[in-house]
Amino acid sequence: MRRIAIVAASISLLFLCTAVWGGGKEDPDLVIVTGEHWTTASRDEKVAYLFGIGNMLEIEQAMQGKNPPKLIRNNSVVPVLIEGLSGLSITKVRKMLDQWYEKKPDQLNRSVIEVLYTEFALPNIRS
Repeated sequence: MRRIAIVAASISLLFLCTAVWGGGKEDPDLVIVTGEHWTTASRDEKVAYLFGIGNMLEIEQAMQGKNPPKLIRNNSVVPVLIEGLSGLSITKVRKMLDQWYEKKPDQLNRSVIEVLYTEFALPNIRS
C-alpha cells in the first residue's frame, strides 16, 4: 500500500509541475524543465519539482530492488543521482541550482535534470 501512495503522490506532483510550467496552453505538452523555466519559477515550484524528482528516484530504486540486474545498473541514471546527491536537502539542491544558473546564464537551455546529473551528482560518485 505504501508504494501505491508514493506512486500516486509522485504522479500528482508530476501533473502539478506540468500544469505550472506547461499551463496556459490549450493542449499542454510534457515540459522538459530547463534553466529558462527554473530561473523564472517560484520557490514553491522549484521545491515541488525537486520533490517530484526525489519521489521518482525512490520509486525507481524500490522497483529495481536491492540488487538490480547489471543491465539496469549500467544504464540507469537512478544510482548516480541517488549516490551523488545523497545527504543534500531539497533546499540545498534548490540553492545549488539557483547559483549554477545564475553564474552560467549562457546555459539556460540545459535541462535541470541534466545539470543535476552532470554537474552535481556525477562529480560526487566514488569510483
